[in-house]
Amino acid sequence: MLTMIYNCKRCKVGRRVEYPESGGNFSRAGRIDAATGKWIGAGAWITAIGGGKPTEYGGDPLGLCPQCGHLMRGGELKAHLVEDHKCDARCTGARGHNCDCSCGGKNHGCDWN
Repeated sequence: MLTMIYNCKRCKVGRRVEYPESGGNFSRAGRIDAATGKWIGAGAWITAIGGGKPTEYGGDPLGLCPQCGHLMRGGELKAHLVEDHKCDARCTGARGHNCDCSCGGKNHGCDWN
């Protein structure tokens, strides 16, 4: 399982998305769109021209901010099990990509779902 943490710099909103492993190759992590049957990779991108209006969108729509619709920055969750450090609201409400606590990344950013 590949876990991505997305952040909107404008709205200060975060999102945790878990992508299933596909053939053991994390670089192809993503999902199949139920409507189109097409593969959607982890992450999103927007190409904009003329006045900043998006002209092309690709990737997973979960990479867009649910409040303002802008592209969120994302990164793969890097978790390290540190049993001495108790998991608390700093972990569950985290928007960063690194987790160093007793949950080993299981709870990191889960408040954003």
